[in-house]
Amino acid sequence: MASNTIVMSRTVVATSKVSTSKATKNALRCAPLRSTRAMHSPRLAARVPTVAVMSPDRADTKTFTQAPKLAPKELEPTIIRQTIKDLEKELDMGVSVKALRRFNDLLENMTEDVWEARMWRVWNEFAHNLETFNPVFTACMLKVQCTIGQSDYVRRDECLRNMIQPVAGEYGMHNDEPMGKTHRKLFSEWYTSCTGESLEGLMAAGVRPVNSEQLFACMMRDITTGGGNVDGVEQATYALGYNLAVEYMAAYEKTWLLESFIKIDNNFLKAQGREQEWMFLEVHAMGEPEHADLGHNAAAAFVPASQKHILRAAMQAHDRDFAVFYNALCDMIEGTA
Repeated sequence: MASNTIVMSRTVVATSKVSTSKATKNALRCAPLRSTRAMHSPRLAARVPTVAVMSPDRADTKTFTQAPKLAPKELEPTIIRQTIKDLEKELDMGVSVKALRRFNDLLENMTEDVWEARMWRVWNEFAHNLETFNPVFTACMLKVQCTIGQSDYVRRDECLRNMIQPVAGEYGMHNDEPMGKTHRKLFSEWYTSCTGESLEGLMAAGVRPVNSEQLFACMMRDITTGGGNVDGVEQATYALGYNLAVEYMAAYEKTWLLESFIKIDNNFLKAQGREQEWMFLEVHAMGEPEHADLGHNAAAAFVPASQKHILRAAMQAHDRDFAVFYNALCDMIEGTA
């Protein structure tokens, strides 16, 4: 299709009625030649208009005005790691730790005659809950990413570099290691080793994991709204606080769960001929402290020191909702729900 194309050299602009591809070739091959010929041929010079090129050292001060120089904005110091750890210690006395302790005490004392009947609902909740944390982590990252233009590039970059590693680990990706099994796959193997049933069969039953769904809704609501904060950086700080609480509570959760299932294994699973696939619990029990440390790095790289209260609010929000979830599981084990 014919079109008007502009062929540009350093000193001239030429307009011709040619195809786009031909114009491109002309620009690459012939533009310098046309410029030279135009300077020596009156006829070509008349046909090819020239444009003036202004030397940088002879700028027209009437046309161009120099933009005012802005003083670089001084960055507020970020929160220190010790402050972050102090906030985490507050969770040691929180309601989630109490709920987790209650759950594992009940789990360790379950008897074989009620194991299958009461645990299948817990397994169903576990299966859903495990996967919900992937979008939670992603939502936390997105809040930080969306501070482009509002936060310092270097701080934002370092923060995200630490946040991405636990997310990748959920899908079997680790630094300097071959691709491994996803955590979902590891959970499936663990479930089958404990029950003799496939996880697909549990999912096919179609029983809604209402308590996990409720927790998921609460987590996504709090993160996506930034805890009700309006400023973008404050919302990102809230997300980072939420991320800290998730990783910190996960360390308690998986470590105690591993200890409880070792006791269950000795109590009756071995006698049933079960051979537990421990990898799921071991990976989390050993990996969660590392993930928590990465969360420290992320927060310390980004969060302004003055926003400690926002971190605390986010951590307390997760503590509250996570406790509700685990207390519901306790009721299932007790047979009261």
